[in-house]
Amino acid sequence: MNDMNNFNSGRAEGLAAIINKAQQGDRTSMGQLAEVAEPRLLTYIFRLTLNQDLSEELCQKTLVKMVQSLKALKNIDRFWNWLLRHAMGEIQHYYRDQKRRHEVEAEVLNREYFKQYVARNHHDGLDQSTRIELSEIIYEAIAQLRFTYRSILVLRCYEQLSFAEIAQLMNCKEFGARVLFFRAKHALKQHLSKNGFGKEMLLTGLGLFGILTLSSKATTTVCSVNTASLNIGLTATLAGALHTKMGIAVITTISAILAGITYQHVVILIIVIAAILAGLFIVGLYFCLD
Repeated sequence: MNDMNNFNSGRAEGLAAIINKAQQGDRTSMGQLAEVAEPRLLTYIFRLTLNQDLSEELCQKTLVKMVQSLKALKNIDRFWNWLLRHAMGEIQHYYRDQKRRHEVEAEVLNREYFKQYVARNHHDGLDQSTRIELSEIIYEAIAQLRFTYRSILVLRCYEQLSFAEIAQLMNCKEFGARVLFFRAKHALKQHLSKNGFGKEMLLTGLGLFGILTLSSKATTTVCSVNTASLNIGLTATLAGALHTKMGIAVITTISAILAGITYQHVVILIIVIAAILAGLFIVGLYFCLD
């Protein structure tokens, strides 16, 4: 573990040195920085657009922006977040110019690569046919997500950003980022459920999507999603759950009860308030354990 930490630390220090030199106008260092950034950047953009040609185009535009504005980067430790913000800006600018909805027309999976990938033993407990089916379903499900949901899913699960960092990137409150993530996760679970997969397959499905969407220039073929990255906390879960069918049903029932209460029924009102809190807590707990 210490060796891995030292390795990651060494890579970070090496990147910082390259950025420093590039900011001072060293062209060789700028070229090295572009080479380091391109694979991760291309993978990030592809996971949002699911279009290879478009991803390469927007990646190049982002790298040009990086070269033009690198001197403005004051905190080198924030380089990746800074670069991802530029990439997201390019994606949003593209959709806005094209007057397109932030829904993607996903390319069909590369069948040859897909077949080679699923034929391997990934120690995920799935047989080949199940792995193929789950891969296609999760790919389709993420492609159908609205852009904000897909963005937060990619930032949290694959870029491994904190909710505070995501909030800065997406110009929202941290609590809002947590609620958005809950809704994205809930939408995926529903899609899996409709296609015969239990909600417990979400983590495996996200791992499959991560591997299938790696750039061909990536230096690794491994992509795992941390279980902890799916946790958002009880309060955000409650807020997100209010927009689900179960949450709406609870609110509707409670509203119907409240409609029959008069001002004189203070005791009943107290009981109803307690029931509201208990109902919301149960809904939140259900989704936390789900």
